[in-house]
Amino acid sequence: MLENIRADFIRTARAKGAAEGEVVWKHAFEASLVPLVNSIGVRFGTMLGGSVVIETVFSLPGLGFAIMNAMSVKDVPLIEGCMIFLTTCYCIVVLITDILNAYIDPRIKAKYSV
Repeated sequence: MLENIRADFIRTARAKGAAEGEVVWKHAFEASLVPLVNSIGVRFGTMLGGSVVIETVFSLPGLGFAIMNAMSVKDVPLIEGCMIFLTTCYCIVVLITDILNAYIDPRIKAKYSV
């Protein structure tokens, strides 16, 4: 946010006579949302991977615990099914992240529009 406040497009918005609140919330905040949305999307994969460890350590019933139990008894179809499910969830989150980025930043939307 501090980098965006000092950017040229913020200076231009102020020179046009926009109110300070509009400059901060509409221009600077929207430009700062893109890295935030990307960070949240990437962290989701870390949470999925961490769920296996947390559920195993604390004996919580869940998908991670089921994966670890399936690994100990060598239940390959269950492991494959769980991995496909987790991968699909992660791909959906990445797709949602990309769609949100296109919605937030018009430069991204313009790059892919026909």
